[in-house]
Amino acid sequence: MRINLFFYRLLSTILLILSGFTVTAQQAGMEIDFFGYIDNREYKAPYTTDKTILGTMVSPKFFFAIDSNHRIVGGIHYNQDFGKHRENKDWVKPIVYYNYRNKNFDFAIGHLPRYERLKDVPRMALADTFMYDRPNIEGMYLAYQKGGFKQSFYIDWLSEQSKNQRERFVVGTSGMYKRGRFFFANDVLLYHNALTSNDTVDQHIQDNGLVLLRLGADWSGKTFLDSLTVDAGFAFGFDRVRATYGMQYATGFLSNIYLGYKRFSLANTLYLGEAQNLPLGDSFYHRKRYDRIDLAWTPFRKGNLEAKLVLSAHLTPDGTSNQQAFTLRYRFGKTFWR
Repeated sequence: MRINLFFYRLLSTILLILSGFTVTAQQAGMEIDFFGYIDNREYKAPYTTDKTILGTMVSPKFFFAIDSNHRIVGGIHYNQDFGKHRENKDWVKPIVYYNYRNKNFDFAIGHLPRYERLKDVPRMALADTFMYDRPNIEGMYLAYQKGGFKQSFYIDWLSEQSKNQRERFVVGTSGMYKRGRFFFANDVLLYHNALTSNDTVDQHIQDNGLVLLRLGADWSGKTFLDSLTVDAGFAFGFDRVRATYGMQYATGFLSNIYLGYKRFSLANTLYLGEAQNLPLGDSFYHRKRYDRIDLAWTPFRKGNLEAKLVLSAHLTPDGTSNQQAFTLRYRFGKTFWR
């Protein structure tokens, strides 16, 4: 009942905004992102959670283009797990942001969809469960690109300080420079877990960070394969809890191989080094050796519709875990006023 009331109020607000904006907007329209997922995780290793994640998320949003560069976007994410009951996940989150974009810059502030801008951040930095549980960046995003160079910066506010909740946020940057077949990629992330406003609670500020630097080559279209990329590099992590222990460091080697042929692909990620303590990263990196193998099949892909089945093996000193994930994403839009 509360969700139905929320939808009614939201629709009324959107229609009111629409009636005002279309007077001055050059263009207005609607976009919908449908995402269905079944992700079965048979994890037996320590630090990992054995679970099945399944449900649907639909994200309708209206956009109002003031001119060719400025745009206001408003909408919602509605997500519900399969087999709903009182303990299931069932939530509505707002999409509200301003976006300035030209051929070189992309700037946005507000509650903006995460997938559109951070889908390529490595799992070591941000676990893929963020796409299910936190579909928005709540903060700011700025990207600059020109030729073969692109660099993005973002701040994502995870929790506002209160008596019972800590202040938590993420600051990150991701980029790539391509020259011919070769590229250099970088990813840097800082996680800050501050205090609550409750002075009587014994808490300590936590800082975690990660720097990933990789060199690679892209031979896509140069062999019988449709896609072939290889990269290798260096991972540097740090961790501290103030007044408990000082800065601790962890380093390691990271490599990625991706092969694609027609509707099939094979990907391998290898990490060798010291165990990383990364609260927001994939939990498999909490060990000195980790190898992930992904075999994927895309049964159909047409326009903005894509379905994918991925079978994954996670190899660690603790043993082997497996994962099966099927996802379907359909994105479409309609301009209804110009």
